[in-house]
Amino acid sequence: MHSDNILTRRLKTNGLKSAALSCDSNCERLMENLIAALTAAILALMPHWQSRAEQDRAREYATIIIEESQAASPPVDPFLVASIIFRESSFRQQARGKRGEIGLMQVMPRGVVTRAVSTEKITSVRTNIRVGIGHLNYWQQQCGVENVPLWLSAYNAGRCELTKYHSRVMRVYCRIKPDGCGGGVS
Repeated sequence: MHSDNILTRRLKTNGLKSAALSCDSNCERLMENLIAALTAAILALMPHWQSRAEQDRAREYATIIIEESQAASPPVDPFLVASIIFRESSFRQQARGKRGEIGLMQVMPRGVVTRAVSTEKITSVRTNIRVGIGHLNYWQQQCGVENVPLWLSAYNAGRCELTKYHSRVMRVYCRIKPDGCGGGVS
């Protein structure tokens, strides 16, 4: 790995200049260790991936997940992203969901259009992960960084389902609570 990797270029492009960007041998070693750990985690989730090509795919996915996770603002835990990918698509790049979700992170095409990404490109590993992380980041910011269960639920269910559920529960709550919806709950 060289010092001007994709993550470094993206950070420089975004104007983030710091000592961390001069990726010396320690930085490269840390990155290689993180890639190795995430690759091992992916292979543990996918024990049937035994061939050299499948192991190479796991390493490629790990590298992209780490680069895209760390380039996000705010950064996202790459192991969480890998966990989402496993649950959403079992690391199948061409996966299709019942409601039209596409790719590794099961991104909805209508969400892709708002991010100026063509639906043809959404099956690209890097693009799918980038868009999925962007969607995850959106919910992380909406729900609060510390509220992981809520933003993971929102990522999975989507805005409409989460809003419908919230509205349904709050209607009942306001109806049955002795003092109505007082008390700051909305």
